Amino acid sequence: MENLLQKMIICRVGNDEFGISINQVVSIERLQTITPFPNRSPYVLGVTTVRNIVTPIVDMCSALKGEPMKSTDDTRVIIVQAFDSFFGLVVDAATDILDIPAESIQRPNLLETRNVSYLKGISETNERLLVLLDIEKLLEDTTNLDELREIIQSL
Repeated sequence: MENLLQKMIICRVGNDEFGISINQVVSIERLQTITPFPNRSPYVLGVTTVRNIVTPIVDMCSALKGEPMKSTDDTRVIIVQAFDSFFGLVVDAATDILDIPAESIQRPNLLETRNVSYLKGISETNERLLVLLDIEKLLEDTTNLDELREIIQSL
């Protein structure tokens, strides 16, 4: 039987590590100046320009932990493509690119009872516990996608 691997960008939010499919990642950037956008969801910090594309920026610390991010030298913006648009996800650090064996990904029953549809599963890889994210579902669950689309179209 073939050992299927999923290549993931590993990022840190708080003390936890999360995996994002490399297929959705466009680039990893240093945090730049963010222009606040009025009347936005609390998780949306505003917009910035990345490679000449105005991009809405989502605070992953607020979205996943309920507390605002604290910017450091390690803070990064992971630019992802979802819903035919680009979005920036602010994380405390982008640390690795790992191949995650498909058979190591588990979906605990605990996750089934909560509204966390954006969790693909959990993998223990190289003695690290990684929470794997579905970026499209994360954006749907934690932001107002119509609001993000309006921000993109208005600029």
